[in-house]
Amino acid sequence: MALFNFIGKKKLKEQHVANVFVSTINELAEESFPTLAEYLNEAPELEINPSIKANQLEWFLYIVFSANLYNLKFHLEAGQLNRMRILVIDQFIESLEDRNHDQTLEHINNYEDYIAVLDRTNGDLTKSIATALFNKYGLNNCQVDHFQKINMPNPIIIKSIEEAAVNFIWNWTDFLEKYKIVA
Repeated sequence: MALFNFIGKKKLKEQHVANVFVSTINELAEESFPTLAEYLNEAPELEINPSIKANQLEWFLYIVFSANLYNLKFHLEAGQLNRMRILVIDQFIESLEDRNHDQTLEHINNYEDYIAVLDRTNGDLTKSIATALFNKYGLNNCQVDHFQKINMPNPIIIKSIEEAAVNFIWNWTDFLEKYKIVA
């Protein structure tokens, strides 16, 4: 049965997959950020409105992109992983018009390192994305004193962000069941 699945899979070139991957993540971030920002700005569990603005999309985009970049290593073999990382990073940097390549690459590396640390702590990429968003948008400072003092996210807020974050992760398992990525 596995042989039949392998033969029956549609082949997609790495460059095409990288283009679709990056454009999908960018589109997802642009479409979902306003809803997430609105939810966090109005969350009754936060004592102070974090006043997240539409122009703060970039942090969200870097977190979502870096988490998905980090997640590649769990789904691709080493040689293909290295090629895909290069293609995906180059495509992402190109999609961010008028950016310094080296500085953008440094941002990507820093965000990915941060996601990796959170993932080692949390053992769950969705929770890591939620934690990164919570920290980057300074939500600890908006919580009631109890959670601020113990420097822990309110469980209701973090759970809500996790429920949204599950939609920000590319589903490589389903994708690789249908498609074979070729060089």
